[in-house]
Amino acid sequence: MDNLMKKLAAKVDKAEVYHLRSRSVPIEFRAGRLESIMVKEVEGEALRVIDNGRLGFATTTNVNEPAELIAAAAAAAAFGEPAEFDFAAAETAQTSEIYDPAIVALNEEEMIAIGEQAIARLHAVDPEAVVNLSVEKTTGEVMIANTAGVELREERTHISLSIEVEKAREGDIFTLYASEQTRYLDDLPAKELIDRLAIQLRYGERIVSVPSKELSVVFSAHGAVTILLPLMVGLNGKSVYMETSPLKGRIGEEVFDPRLTITDDGTLPRGPRSSGFDDEGTITARTPLVSGGVIIEFIYDRRTAALAGASPTGNGYKGGLFGGGFRTPPGVGMGNLLIEPGETNQERLIAGIDEGILVESVLGLGQGNINAGEFSNNVAVAFKIKDGKIVGRVKNTMIAGNSYTLLKDRLIDFSNKAHWAYGILHTPAIAVDGVSIVGG
Repeated sequence: MDNLMKKLAAKVDKAEVYHLRSRSVPIEFRAGRLESIMVKEVEGEALRVIDNGRLGFATTTNVNEPAELIAAAAAAAAFGEPAEFDFAAAETAQTSEIYDPAIVALNEEEMIAIGEQAIARLHAVDPEAVVNLSVEKTTGEVMIANTAGVELREERTHISLSIEVEKAREGDIFTLYASEQTRYLDDLPAKELIDRLAIQLRYGERIVSVPSKELSVVFSAHGAVTILLPLMVGLNGKSVYMETSPLKGRIGEEVFDPRLTITDDGTLPRGPRSSGFDDEGTITARTPLVSGGVIIEFIYDRRTAALAGASPTGNGYKGGLFGGGFRTPPGVGMGNLLIEPGETNQERLIAGIDEGILVESVLGLGQGNINAGEFSNNVAVAFKIKDGKIVGRVKNTMIAGNSYTLLKDRLIDFSNKAHWAYGILHTPAIAVDGVSIVGG
């Protein structure tokens, strides 16, 4: 990469190269049977340049011939947006347990065995259930260098397990989904995922109706992204700078219930999105966002931090919030978003509700005026709570509410155990009152 840096220094004012090499092995089962084994290899480079004060961006998979990449990025800079920021300065990165040799050594036969064992356990719970499943391991290397002297390199691993269970009967198809992605093989919670699906299968045997009115809702850890997504957007420094976040100018103010504490931690050992540096070469950090209901900080990539007069927080990620491939430019995104648990288990949260629903997942995540904190979604998987007990599954039901209001004035409690969701969010179940329900 030294040779590339020399060529860039002669062509443009400033430059940053992101180099990715990855190898993924996805193994797919359909209807309980092995369907496919593939190997996917990707190697590519993304180049950002600043020339005459303007930003250019280009990508390539032809990493051995940089001339075209340099020319494309320089041409883009000629018509690019003003670059009111600088690339990262050289610092030492501290890696946080993100590479597992056991994943590297895991062979295809062992991966098939993971899938077959999961399918067998689910069929033991319900022999009629149709099980689709994916086991995938990814090993990779990221390198970032720039003309300011940054030279960073990191090896990373992931393994994921995704399970879809379908139960069909006359007039009804019940589909469940569970997945998790971990950095280390021994962290993969296969039993936990299967147990969760088994409970939901039992809950869903009976279909019941729910009234159309304001009710209490327990969002499971996986369903909690529905109520937390507006906060993820609102705590994004770009939203704050663009004045679309209702949290602008409210640092130091108690905006939420004192039981709410949120931290973004890109350094978390074994965290699914942990790394020593973000996709801009900024060293990652642990950033308190909300503490005891009080707004503490926002997250920034380098460009947004410069525009806002703030410091970058190590949150410049390809594709922004939920990530993307090397061909996408960096934007503001979460590292590992951690919601502090409460002191009550989920069963007791449910037991304390006279009437409401338990939401496991919704359709069309992000619907509603997210910038204002509003969500409005049809539920995908949800169960009715009556007199503190799950009494059946609800269909054709919509939920709506405002996250800022619910987490300020209508919070019942958080469960005492957090789980990972979407490879980015570590959250307990969240119980709130006063969610608008439109029952089917």
